Amino acid sequence: MKAKLNIIKKDLYNVFIMGNADEQQLARIYILLAIPFFALLFTFGHFPSYK
Repeated sequence: MKAKLNIIKKDLYNVFIMGNADEQQLARIYILLAIPFFALLFTFGHFPSYK
């Protein structure tokens, strides 16, 4: 578990601070950020109703 947290911390550092991340690091971080974003969108979003 500690190794996975270190990987995520290193990926966040490379993506947002250094700016020299590879595709795998970018994909991990964007998926990590997309999950809470979509949860908030589906919870508080207003979708059109088809009546």
